[in-house]
Amino acid sequence: MTALAFTGFRLASRQLQADNAGVLTSIFTDDVNLVSWQRQQDATITEYCRSLRLTMPLKRIVGIDTVQQDIGFALPDAPGKAALLADIALQCQMFACLMDCQQLGLRLETLHKPMCPKFHTDHLVCRLVCTYLGPATEWLDSTGITVRAAPFAVTLLKGSGWEGNEQQAIVHRSPASDLPRVLLTLDPM
Repeated sequence: MTALAFTGFRLASRQLQADNAGVLTSIFTDDVNLVSWQRQQDATITEYCRSLRLTMPLKRIVGIDTVQQDIGFALPDAPGKAALLADIALQCQMFACLMDCQQLGLRLETLHKPMCPKFHTDHLVCRLVCTYLGPATEWLDSTGITVRAAPFAVTLLKGSGWEGNEQQAIVHRSPASDLPRVLLTLDPM
């Protein structure tokens, strides 16, 4: 496996992107540290997110069967809310199934500046990231080239907490942009 040194981190040789959800299971492949399901944007959700102004991040530990009730009360009523909640519930169910857990740490927020603008790795097992609005998460591929997920992509980032992946966590960052973003992250609990 070819590795590239980057400020103390080694980059694994493969990140996979595909237009079907089946790519998500490839996160279990030893030399893969990122998978991204490149899916089509939903115009109803996009319009809802354009008007979404969360002044504080919505952070909750959610159950996979109750996520819509767990967070629905905190979101404003408007066309597109039900579609967003259904999409978040789908991602929670898929990610919980992959990670074999019943609860997830959910964060949904509106950002107006980069959250983590420097390249870094996460010290966790795996994180799901989906940017509903605005520029999405960027990562370094195996040659050191910056790659950006598409809006609505469901991206799994393998961290240093993944057994056997301590030195191969994906090097990533928030895009260097001041455009508004609506970001969902999920962590297994």
